[in-house]
Amino acid sequence: MDFEFTEEQREFQKHISRYVDERVIPVAESLDDTEDFPRDIVKELGGLGYLGIKYPQEYGGSGLDNPNVFHCIFCEELARGSLGVASVLGMHTSTATHTVYEWGTEALRQEYLVPALAGDKIAAFGLTEPGAGSDAAAIRTRAVRTSGGWRLNGTKIFISNGTVADFVTIAAKTDPEKGVHGISLFLVDTRTPGFSVGRRLEKFSNKCSDTAELVLEDVEVGEDRLLGEENKGFTNVYLSLAIDRVMTAALALGVSRAAYQAALRYSKEREQFGRPIGKFQAVEFRLVDMLAKLKTAELHTYYAAWAADHGKNPVADAAMAKLVASEAASDICRMAVSIFGGYGLMKEFAVQRYLRDSFFPLVAGGTNDIMKLVIARQSGL
Repeated sequence: MDFEFTEEQREFQKHISRYVDERVIPVAESLDDTEDFPRDIVKELGGLGYLGIKYPQEYGGSGLDNPNVFHCIFCEELARGSLGVASVLGMHTSTATHTVYEWGTEALRQEYLVPALAGDKIAAFGLTEPGAGSDAAAIRTRAVRTSGGWRLNGTKIFISNGTVADFVTIAAKTDPEKGVHGISLFLVDTRTPGFSVGRRLEKFSNKCSDTAELVLEDVEVGEDRLLGEENKGFTNVYLSLAIDRVMTAALALGVSRAAYQAALRYSKEREQFGRPIGKFQAVEFRLVDMLAKLKTAELHTYYAAWAADHGKNPVADAAMAKLVASEAASDICRMAVSIFGGYGLMKEFAVQRYLRDSFFPLVAGGTNDIMKLVIARQSGL
């Protein structure tokens, strides 16, 4: 197996890395303080063609041969600058738009997917509910047939991009007796009467990644807004959600890299007892532990992306990548703060933000206990 990026991937990484250095890092702390949605960055990256990494050229995409590896590079680099910005764009460019591309009509693709990839519309995906997180079969949002389509009622929670989305893919029960096999997907334009944002949710981490509660009260949608077959929604989206875990691993990898690099620089600059603190064995060993965890997470993440690009079942590898990378991020960011000492708690140093943001990958895309269950089931246990 070749463990090196191709020339095209290295060039892509160089360009997105330069963008992060010039546009994301300078505003990352401000976005964290204000919790503002980074709409200008979304628009810029759409104009530069980065939002279509996973899609064909006819919809404004890049038409890449290995889209999951490229998407990981994209998300990792963005998360190196701001995990909040990376989370916004990771969701927007994956499941939130994939549902429209994969199961929407051509008319819906032109109306929603094309402007989304250009950065002119924002997408969201609504599965989780107040009483249904890991247990998707427990969702209570209901879709009932009408003479012209469907009527939706229910509440969604923890929805990324929720308050700013122009359209949301909503998972709803169309046959409540069938559990996950009675769920369908619907595209809902957020201007539709009856759709509203219940509230924007405040978080202590990942602050500029908008998260919301959504409410649907007698929302009427046409028959063409059913994405895919009736009652096949969860089955259809299951693999897409699995691949999203690779994206979550890439987010964890990016914030891990930022924390490690910051701690390494600081250990060379900060002096105590007449020499840089990096010359003390306790700090040296901590940095080595951080690097080992970072490299392990990198291997898991990019192997899972490579496997998905080569048609392998991504479920177990994606769950393992997410598990390993998110736990590594938590450890690496905590150790980075310890190297900074008291300064690590100060707002003037980004390392405190890295630590706060490292909690997000631990729960995003499913908790790590759920990842262990997924891996166990895929292993035949």
